[in-house]
Amino acid sequence: MAQVLVVADDLTGANATGARFARSGMRVATVTPEHVTRAAGDYDVVVANLDSRHLPPAQAADLVTDVIEAVWPVGLVVKRTDTTLRGNIGAELEAAWRAVRDRVPATTPVRALFAPAFPASGRVTVDGVQLLDGVPLERSELAFDPLSPMSTSVVADIAARQTSLAVRHVPIRQVTQGVLGTALAAGDEPIVLCDALTEQHLADIAEAAAEVHRRDGTVWVAVDPGPAGALLADALRLRGRAAAAGPLLAVVGSATELTRRQVDAVARTGPVRFVEVDAALLAGGDPGHRAALLRDLAGHLATAVFPELVVVRTAGSARDVVDLPPDAKRRLPAALAALVTEAVHGAPTAPSGLYTSGGDVTSAVLDALGAHAFEVGGEVVPLAVHGQLTGGPLDGTPAVTKGGLVGDDTTLVECLGKLRRAVRARTRTVPAEVSEHVLPLGLRPPR
Repeated sequence: MAQVLVVADDLTGANATGARFARSGMRVATVTPEHVTRAAGDYDVVVANLDSRHLPPAQAADLVTDVIEAVWPVGLVVKRTDTTLRGNIGAELEAAWRAVRDRVPATTPVRALFAPAFPASGRVTVDGVQLLDGVPLERSELAFDPLSPMSTSVVADIAARQTSLAVRHVPIRQVTQGVLGTALAAGDEPIVLCDALTEQHLADIAEAAAEVHRRDGTVWVAVDPGPAGALLADALRLRGRAAAAGPLLAVVGSATELTRRQVDAVARTGPVRFVEVDAALLAGGDPGHRAALLRDLAGHLATAVFPELVVVRTAGSARDVVDLPPDAKRRLPAALAALVTEAVHGAPTAPSGLYTSGGDVTSAVLDALGAHAFEVGGEVVPLAVHGQLTGGPLDGTPAVTKGGLVGDDTTLVECLGKLRRAVRARTRTVPAEVSEHVLPLGLRPPR
């Protein structure tokens, strides 16, 4: 499940906060409330955009409660606030705090770490007052905001309009004088409001809060416009999950000497797991040989991980394939394809990328896998094409296909390099099955 849930009140702020987590290497998606549960299984950070800034406070609070209930448990809940504290600040803060409070043991301290500063955007908090480019909010153009006119910049007063939860203020002198941990842990007020002038102040606050968590178990709900929540997640050592990515799978049907040199060049660049096929035995239907091949291939697919490479290739020399009887030559591509497909279907983790060499073998493998299209992305080199599969158990999987007489001795190294880059890029994109509901740091695709 997700490591972090960010609850935001508008799309722009949701995506901006998500970007902070994405820069740390976590997989992030912005979703609408009805899709948070689904996204929580696919992403490290789920950012729920409630569009609640201008809703009645009770309705906004209910939405906050609902999404936390839907995604819980997570390592950290972040209640994303507007950088200038517009909207349902108190109602949503209290809803987030209560939702977490209701889901942890009664003896566990739960507190909201309210750090509204965003120094990189000119928003700082001094003496509990929010300043925009050095100007109190009520003296800025925000005093004339048509939907949320600001009449004060005292942060505790802004929160108190919609919540009666007690606030403990940690002034900037305590942030900078080395007593931050003690200041954060003191008292039992549900809300701890922190001053901050710089990003380093926010980082220090996050580290101190994480230390309080490790020392006495305090569960923090981060309440901020983006930076403090991301820094707290990092201080709590919430990291992106290592993707359970299977190895690259290469099915080399071409028996040319050039192909063999290309495979040898790849083997010199790093470990390769080979499954050596006796073409005559496999094409001839030898059950013992096929069973041994399937056992070896299945074992490699179960234990190898990206970016490792598993190569299925015909053993011996090109002459061994050339000398096969005509019927055996015709049966060999389908036999290879059936072997590969059975192993893929039984693997606990699908191969993360597919490389095929030889036209007949490529066609047979794609057909056996049930891929109904090869979405062409471009050429690695002339006559070596990269793209992705559509349909079947490897739907969306990056793939490269190449003829047996294409390129020079290092061409396969280039092809596999392209394939590995495509696999890495894929881990940063949205799965096709949720793309209509997930907004990956951007807007929903047009209908």
